[in-house]
Amino acid sequence: MSDVTIPGVNSSLNTDSIVSKLMELERIPLTRKEGELDTYKNEKTIWQELSRKLTKLEDMSRGLYGSNNPFNERIVESSNERVLTATAERGALEQEKEITVIKKASADRFLSDSISEDFEAPSGTYTFTVGDEEIDFNFRGGSINRLVERINSRGRDLIRAQIIKDSPDTSVMLIESTKEGAENKLGFGEGAAQDLAISSGIIKRSSSSMREVALTPAPGASGTVSNDDGSITLKSGASGKFAVTPPVQDNGKMVVEIELKINNLEEESWTAPAPPPGPGSPDASSISYGGISIMNSGSSVTLPKWQPPVPPENIKDMDVFFASGTNAQKGLPALRDSSQPQKITVNLADIGGRIDGIVFKNNNTYREITVSNIKIYDPDARGDWEPARAIDKASNSVVKVDGIEITRNSNTIDDLIPGVTLTVKGEDEEPVDLKISPDDEMIKDSIINFVGTYNRIQAELSILTSTDGAVISELDYFTADETETAKKNLGYFQGDSSLIQMKSRLQMLMMEPYSTDTDETLKLLSQIGISTNSGGFGGGVNSAKLRGYIEINEDKLDNVLATNLTGVKDLFGIDTNDDLIIDNGAAFKTQEFIHPYTSTNGIIAFRLTSLDSRIDRTQRDIANYELKLEDKEAELKNKYATMEGNINSMQSSTNALRNLGNNNN
Repeated sequence: MSDVTIPGVNSSLNTDSIVSKLMELERIPLTRKEGELDTYKNEKTIWQELSRKLTKLEDMSRGLYGSNNPFNERIVESSNERVLTATAERGALEQEKEITVIKKASADRFLSDSISEDFEAPSGTYTFTVGDEEIDFNFRGGSINRLVERINSRGRDLIRAQIIKDSPDTSVMLIESTKEGAENKLGFGEGAAQDLAISSGIIKRSSSSMREVALTPAPGASGTVSNDDGSITLKSGASGKFAVTPPVQDNGKMVVEIELKINNLEEESWTAPAPPPGPGSPDASSISYGGISIMNSGSSVTLPKWQPPVPPENIKDMDVFFASGTNAQKGLPALRDSSQPQKITVNLADIGGRIDGIVFKNNNTYREITVSNIKIYDPDARGDWEPARAIDKASNSVVKVDGIEITRNSNTIDDLIPGVTLTVKGEDEEPVDLKISPDDEMIKDSIINFVGTYNRIQAELSILTSTDGAVISELDYFTADETETAKKNLGYFQGDSSLIQMKSRLQMLMMEPYSTDTDETLKLLSQIGISTNSGGFGGGVNSAKLRGYIEINEDKLDNVLATNLTGVKDLFGIDTNDDLIIDNGAAFKTQEFIHPYTSTNGIIAFRLTSLDSRIDRTQRDIANYELKLEDKEAELKNKYATMEGNINSMQSSTNALRNLGNNNN
């Protein structure tokens, strides 16, 4: 406001009050404009909140039929989670599997001998290997604790070590690989690492070494073909022996391993031959005498009934390899009927403890077997060395599925059941039952959230378009703040046809029939336990149930989800014309109806833009009018200041004349 002051504050005119009263009259249009601004801002807030709720319902609707719908989610239940757990990807095939965990994969974990506190690790370049990966670093020499710190800092998440006190004066060093699987053995490179491992008692010299068996059949073999890559193919009917020279005697740890691949041949079609013609017979003879001819009757031969030969047998025999020892042949594990590369692995102790050859007999009619490698070795050996005090040894996981043993180099197996990742936790002779099924709880939660959001919008629309306070009091889930806001907005858009139509249309979408491919009798949401349930209670009518709210009968929904999941999915979204695009269903139709309201250039966006324009225009009008009021107030103050001055001047003249008269008297 203006800084102009009015002199003569002791004047009986009270000009400040006069100016204040006049300005109150001048501010009436401004107050009206400020009221309009508050109204526009409140309307904007209401539309923004309605848009937020509609967008949430739109997203939930799309979530019930779109690519991420919960109907394709899968869970896996394990009968023994201490042994085996699993997770499933979306869309994994519903099935049950029985899996036996024969062996859990492990990593190398080696202990040293007890070492004194003054044990010094040698200096030099330390080289460790884990499978095909190598770690190396330099160490200046020093205490075993400093070396452990160095290993852990340079181990690249492949190896780690720690010191454990085993007595008040001594410790042991634990060094381990972090990668499971027989292919990821922990090795100590020549030099400082190997010297440390030997001096601390981590490794000792191996008592045996690996023996590779030459893939050259012994004399007398048949049906074999040597290949350019060093492998040998055992054709159908092949038999013979691969000699192990000299024979190998078990040391308690030796295993025999054969790497091979089965090649399936195309089966030949067989046609039975035509019956043979049989033996011929001479023509009948005759005799004539004295003009009389006598004819012999023709001979006949009774032939046996024709029996066509039996088709050649299609033999499938997976028992192909046998170990030849001192006394007799021992059968090796049967092959898997698969075209994928596979290994046969058996402990030498289990086949007699001594081996002098591998006998083969390929009796299969339409299968050739290519053998790429045969070796006999100690799995604990690391070249010329082996661990002296192994806590765990690098080994593969072995599981049996559908009667077939499967070997993997990890406890995480993701290529056995499509879309399912298995995690081996332990071992057990008893099989574990895995059940892959839809995630009914996630589906149910998604439907409940959809219904809850729908009801929130119906409540909001009832509050905005009705003046009946009952629409608020019947909502027992409202918080105190929500109730206060609802009372403020009650009837705010009473008579707004667009909101009334929105409310009615949403209600109809929940009651309309929808087609389902799997069950022609399933057409309504009420059939899966979702309905307005607007019938009376005790003979009366519950008005709250008539406002479009829907409820869920969870028992009924659970039952339908368990018995007709595909039908429930179709109710919310279905492709009716086989173009791979969802075009019908309660969720699809709800999202389709809401989208014009919530889109970037939609109905609500247009309303908000219009309100923003009104708000900007009203704010400018208010600012301009406030300037006008400042000028008006300054004008009034100046006017009344001049009037006050004139009055004071006249008062002074009057006083002067009065004083002059008194003096003359």
